[in-house]
Amino acid sequence: MRVFWSGLVLGLVLTAPAGALWPGVDGIVARYLAARGGADRIRAVRAERLTGSMTFPNGVSGIDTIEMARPGRIRTTVHFPAGTLVQGFDGATVWGINPFQGDTTPRVLDAGTAKNVIAGGDMDGPLLDYGARGIRVTLAGLDTADGRPAWALTVIRPDSNVDTYYVDTASYRLTKWRGHREANGTPVVYETYFREYRQVAGLWFSCRLESHTLGRPGEQVIIVDSVMVDPPVDDRRFRMPGNH
Repeated sequence: MRVFWSGLVLGLVLTAPAGALWPGVDGIVARYLAARGGADRIRAVRAERLTGSMTFPNGVSGIDTIEMARPGRIRTTVHFPAGTLVQGFDGATVWGINPFQGDTTPRVLDAGTAKNVIAGGDMDGPLLDYGARGIRVTLAGLDTADGRPAWALTVIRPDSNVDTYYVDTASYRLTKWRGHREANGTPVVYETYFREYRQVAGLWFSCRLESHTLGRPGEQVIIVDSVMVDPPVDDRRFRMPGNH
């Protein structure tokens, strides 16, 4: 499943030598894709399964499994002591079961949550073949992420989601993401830091994701223990129970 304008000028002064030429968007994207394992390898993957644990800001934690398969399907299942939280998208319907909201049966999710779920099902990420997919990518500038220089790329998807991706200037791995979303009808800004990369089947995966909502206390942490590339996945896993 993952943008600090105030520091932009300072970052330029501290890290960019006078007269240095910046790489263009395509140059940054090409190096980022190479650092992930290569564009062709990314395109060749048909499905992924990531398992580990998820801990919410209130301290509640559970066993987390994320399954993805082309084209754009995703299912997240988190087993908590109080019940099992599920979110899924089968290419047509975004649905979920949330025991913390009293859900005992699956229901179609609201439009704001649905956009988040659909975006999470994009195994490729928005930078691969972005122009052909109608995604706009621009270079916002040179910034910092996790204490290191990073290129800030502004990404606007066809569904109007606006995100910023921070690509490390040395490793060209994704180190931070910021996204503008809605939660229960309220605009929010999410941030995620990507750490502890591990190579599996020729691709690099972040195995520690730390997320928070700007202006709110607490942090959500996902630790990935296992990554499977191209496991068998039953199509029915992504469908809302009762839909055929």
